[in-house]
Amino acid sequence: MNHTSARWKGQLRQTLVLSLITICAAQINLHVFTETFTISLGSVCIPAFLYLLDDVAVIPLSVISGFGVFGSRVLIHALRTGSTAGAVSDYLPEVIFYVALGTLLYLFDRIGGHRKKLFPYIAGVVCIDYLSNVLELFARLQGSPYSWDPQILLVIVACIRGLILALVLESLDRYRVMLLTRNHARRYQRLVMLIAQLKGEMLWMDKSASTIEETMNTSYDLYGRLQGDKTPEGQELARQALSVAKDVHEIKKEYLLIKQGISKAIQNETGSEGMTMGEIFAILSRSVKDEFPQAAAPPQVSFEGEDRLYTRDPYLFLSIFHNLIANAVEACGDKGCTVRITGTEEHENYIFSVQDNGPGVPPKYRDSIFIPRFSTKIDPNTGAVSRGLGLCIVRDMVEQDLGGTIRLADSDGGACFVISIPKDRLEAVT
Repeated sequence: MNHTSARWKGQLRQTLVLSLITICAAQINLHVFTETFTISLGSVCIPAFLYLLDDVAVIPLSVISGFGVFGSRVLIHALRTGSTAGAVSDYLPEVIFYVALGTLLYLFDRIGGHRKKLFPYIAGVVCIDYLSNVLELFARLQGSPYSWDPQILLVIVACIRGLILALVLESLDRYRVMLLTRNHARRYQRLVMLIAQLKGEMLWMDKSASTIEETMNTSYDLYGRLQGDKTPEGQELARQALSVAKDVHEIKKEYLLIKQGISKAIQNETGSEGMTMGEIFAILSRSVKDEFPQAAAPPQVSFEGEDRLYTRDPYLFLSIFHNLIANAVEACGDKGCTVRITGTEEHENYIFSVQDNGPGVPPKYRDSIFIPRFSTKIDPNTGAVSRGLGLCIVRDMVEQDLGGTIRLADSDGGACFVISIPKDRLEAVT
């Protein structure tokens, strides 16, 4: 019951708002035949709403709009002349136009169902507009001999309003397509960055799988050693070691199934073509602006180098540079973060330098930053310590996956990481 009541209230609110828009649009008008026979843009609004919106109460909308337009005409007449004398009889026939327009549109929509086909819909609206005008003109004649002379002009007026309606709807359709294209581009960008981050996480999962295997083997080895102890305490410890080994084995199986599923999904997606460095850094610079809401200002990322360098491993490069940028943003804190990346060619390698404007790395930590789970970053609000995997993952991707090297270079200000990648992992595209 509450749902039905809310639906009716919502539809009533929508109808009133659309009626107000129609009444305002009706004030843009042109007088033909007589001073009181008005051709307005209000009649364009109702078919436009019916085409664009779902579940429009077109008959109530047209009735409310008709009386609203009539009331506004009388009010404006009274303000201009200081009297309403003759205004009611002059403008009341316009209500007939709107009621006829709404009724015929309702029947056309129910019977024809052309709302999804623009040009048949426009043709139908032109005919309905003409018939509604004929009914209004007939009401204005009040029994006077009907003349067919104005018919050509009524047809022209209906065609002009149909043309305006077509232009409006076509423009809105094109705008909607443009918005969809933009949204798809943003989703694609987020998907690319998500896959890049998952590539880094998969590398760490591979390491964790090795750790799980070693832990399981250690437990089995401990069980074998404790079996030789025939004391009750030794047998209990052996039983516990075997139980731990079995539990770790089950964890290993579930872990590998999850890893296999994620790896397969990523492999299916990353089997596509590569990217140029220009495309990679364009995605990075756009994505980081929305990714760090806690930063004082959106991070500014710039790249100077050969944009046309092409790689078949774009997700590795995206993950590497994204981790370094994220580290820089965290290090800068409330200070606006700027990351400058330069690429140069040196002998058999391409060298990428990643320089930020943060506080830099203190000398006592320089030898520890690539150690797993080492971190100096603490969230002042929650007290949570960073997991310290970003630079470790970056190093493994650079060294193991790309066959390169990474080091922390000396810098006058901020941190500067220098990455060397063999040329055979990148191609110069002309």
